[in-house]
Amino acid sequence: MKNSYKLLFPFAAGIIIFGTSAFAHTRLDTPTMVENTRIINYLVAHACGENDMLGTSVVFPDGVDSTVLVDGQPHTGPVTDFLTNYANNAQLMFNRGAFDVMEEKADSLGNVNGFWAGGGPGVPHTLNVATQFRLTAPAIEPTSCADNVTIYISIANVCKITGVDQFATEGVVDLWTHNNLGTPYDRVSTTDDGPAPWTITRDLIANPLPASCNGAGLKVEIKPSAAQINRDMPVIYNGQQLWPQ
Repeated sequence: MKNSYKLLFPFAAGIIIFGTSAFAHTRLDTPTMVENTRIINYLVAHACGENDMLGTSVVFPDGVDSTVLVDGQPHTGPVTDFLTNYANNAQLMFNRGAFDVMEEKADSLGNVNGFWAGGGPGVPHTLNVATQFRLTAPAIEPTSCADNVTIYISIANVCKITGVDQFATEGVVDLWTHNNLGTPYDRVSTTDDGPAPWTITRDLIANPLPASCNGAGLKVEIKPSAAQINRDMPVIYNGQQLWPQ
């Protein structure tokens, strides 16, 4: 167990692209996409205060037990009411320019719902890193009134290898997660502004709003469940949980 930590943590040094003053949050390089498009995107992250960054763990809502909001109000139906092909939308790119070791996370059906990356000397705390992955925007359900759908991506930037009981210690982990799910990975914040938003906009030419919408599109949001975050945020390699300890 101890040797495995030495192998993969600290996490790797990455592609350095900005100073920390230029990029305060961990966010997608391209946060908005038109439905049915595909790009190579980057997750741009920074370290935790004065400590070097050791790695990253990323979780996309799986769409199974996710929370769906419509114009800010809870929606009792499934994600498929608004997205026709929401699954396997993110594919991690193998690129040692960013990290030495990396793996995708997947559900029981093999659908990718996140990834982690690491291995190497670590990213200096004064610099940022970009993790490369392919991102495919799902199609918006033609019969829905959704004008755009925002998917909230939860991220943990790891700077010290600890248990969850030490997450509150400064410089241990930078959590870009929801603040109100009730998990050990919740961000401590007065506002729920932690996760990286990924917004899919409707192609109003190829996929116009139905007449029943009366020209008024709806804003849809998708958030992960607490159960998914607890299950998918940890870093597991060869069947062994490396983080949290």
